[in-house]
Amino acid sequence: MPIYQYLKRAKEVLERNYNGRFTVPSVYLYPHQWNWDSGFIAIGYSRYDTERAIQEITSLFEAQWENGMLPHIVFDRKNLGKYFPESDFWQTDTAAFSNKKHLTSGITQPPIHAYAVLKIYENAKDKSKVKDFLRWIYPRLMKLHRYFYLERNPDDNGLIYIRHPWESGMDNSPMWDSVLERIDLKKAKVPPFERKDSQIIDPQQRPKDEDYLRYIYLVELFKKHRYDERKIFHDCPFIVIDPLFNSVLSASNEALIKIADIIGEDHRQAEEWYLTTARSMRDLLYSKKGKIFYAYDYIEKRQIEVATSAGFMPLFGGVASHSQAVELFETINSASFCKIHEENCFAIPNYDKTRKDFNAKNYWRGPVWININWMLYQGLKRYKFKQKAEHLEKIILELPIRFGFYEYFDSKYGAGYGTKDFSWTAALFIDLVYDFANTQAVKKGVGIYIQSVHSDVVLNLDKNSISINQPDEIYREFNILTENIIKRYVNNGTVNYRKIRLSPEYKLFQNIAGKLSFFDLSYINEDSSFFVNLYNMMVIDFILKMKVKKSVREVDGFFTKLKYQIDEKRYSLKDIENILLSKNNREKLLISLVRGKPSLLLL
Repeated sequence: MPIYQYLKRAKEVLERNYNGRFTVPSVYLYPHQWNWDSGFIAIGYSRYDTERAIQEITSLFEAQWENGMLPHIVFDRKNLGKYFPESDFWQTDTAAFSNKKHLTSGITQPPIHAYAVLKIYENAKDKSKVKDFLRWIYPRLMKLHRYFYLERNPDDNGLIYIRHPWESGMDNSPMWDSVLERIDLKKAKVPPFERKDSQIIDPQQRPKDEDYLRYIYLVELFKKHRYDERKIFHDCPFIVIDPLFNSVLSASNEALIKIADIIGEDHRQAEEWYLTTARSMRDLLYSKKGKIFYAYDYIEKRQIEVATSAGFMPLFGGVASHSQAVELFETINSASFCKIHEENCFAIPNYDKTRKDFNAKNYWRGPVWININWMLYQGLKRYKFKQKAEHLEKIILELPIRFGFYEYFDSKYGAGYGTKDFSWTAALFIDLVYDFANTQAVKKGVGIYIQSVHSDVVLNLDKNSISINQPDEIYREFNILTENIIKRYVNNGTVNYRKIRLSPEYKLFQNIAGKLSFFDLSYINEDSSFFVNLYNMMVIDFILKMKVKKSVREVDGFFTKLKYQIDEKRYSLKDIENILLSKNNREKLLISLVRGKPSLLLL
């Protein structure tokens, strides 16, 4: 069947789940509006129905609380009684600042909304009309983010905590096991309740009853404190800093900066949030040993050393440093999370599949989720891991085509689990189909370089935004990547350009080279080794970008017209050479004369 037929089916799924005001995740299991589901659904709509995308976000934010919190469920009064827990159980009307016009839950979910709103604008044919929506939604998005940084930021370092596993979006993830075990079920007082999900879906694919007892215990605690954040914080046994939540927040902070620029608002607050959260995540959540970001148990002040797909989400948020990204790639492309072309392994499972308690069928303990893989696809593209990203894109498209638009999929065999006709699976499939079509349409124009350079050409103006902006971080990352490339791919004066071009280090070097455009050179304090590294990497980068065949002499102006912008000034290879000559430090310079495996000549 042609791809457009599956695209049509995906749109039919969304239409089936649309109730006139918003789109439910699935009419078969989830009859209300879910927080981050609507964000992903809006991204899908934005490809072909701008008005519906705007309506999806608008209906959700109409239920925003007075303190800025955006509930994880907005209940449809016409469908009450079909899900547990519903509004009668949450009792959010007892909260002084809850939304009294809408029935809602009392927790939130990962804030994908600003990111989705930016996608609506970018994908719109008539952007002028969308600007009115941007002006309406922007203060509400800021209010949501301000809630996080004022109410959920205990150390004022930009790391936002969650207080319930449902807030992570990964409900029964193994990440939460050790934290939830602090709730002693023998002592905990939990009212009787009846689950709906396990009556509709095979219980083997859902969280256990004892998990639900702990989930409901936490809800009871929130109700006791009438949803007062300060009281909950001091009494709640589940206070966790989640890498997925904070990465999605970072991606939306970045989107807020761009939205502010579009409508002429001041973006400095969003930029401060973005940089603060990103740096704190790098410092506190990353494990050099595990080569992954871990969740953080705030109560016990320790990393939760459980490897899940959440640990790769800093790629999506532009949070990971370049050296961290190289190590993340090693983990994401390993036997734990499916190597490229590995047999019996679909996409990226949400849990380390080498662990004994890995379960390819059970909810967030092993299956593949399309939204997680879609975000990782975006992150891999951001950090220029092209081969893995393209592989992931094809697998994400393949799963719904072969097995249907299910909630989640068997990570070994691809079978669909959970409820059928799941909205975000359909919506993100739609987004990828449009993205894939656009990519194919422009491929013919890729890789064409003019070899006669008549004016200055700046080759380090990279457009990917990674949250590395401080001079110390730029300097450290530049040196780490340069040293890794020289150490791994230069041997006895011979450069393996093919391996460099395909290496993750070189792809990440493109990002850090772009950061040099505003790098303060006074920071290096006469460090000539920086200029030596810079010169060598500029030579390698220019040869690869200009597609030199045999000799740099093929490019007229190779040493004088090709340039890097550094500290808002343009430098050619000749300029860098003159700087080093003034420092009497030429012995380490390497000039590449031919491509393939050329000798490098000492100057």
